[in-house]
Amino acid sequence: MVPWVRSPEFLQGREYREEYSRYIRYIRSRINDRMLFLELGVGLMTPMFIKEPFMDMVCQLPNAIYAPVNPRHAFVPDEIADRSIPVDEDIRFTFRTMLGQDTAHLAREASVFNPSRAY
Repeated sequence: MVPWVRSPEFLQGREYREEYSRYIRYIRSRINDRMLFLELGVGLMTPMFIKEPFMDMVCQLPNAIYAPVNPRHAFVPDEIADRSIPVDEDIRFTFRTMLGQDTAHLAREASVFNPSRAY
């Protein structure tokens, strides 16, 4: 494992290119199908790896939905707002609510000023 590094072993090697090619073939084979791009906890540190490609694909695919789940960064661009479901809540609250489980015992994070917030 090589964390937080862009190198031939991470994001540029043969295995990455093969998996990326498989991923693109899969998306292209289902271009008119309904798709959900579920983004879990992605922030603004490296938007070019998940956030921006998801938004771009939803913009291009006619039946795609974009659903970012993040208490601070669940924003969507105007271009895909009508096909987006931003969830500005912690993942554990979101999933517990979806599963019909109680969340009263979970402490919510206090809303704090976030200078990196660009929207």
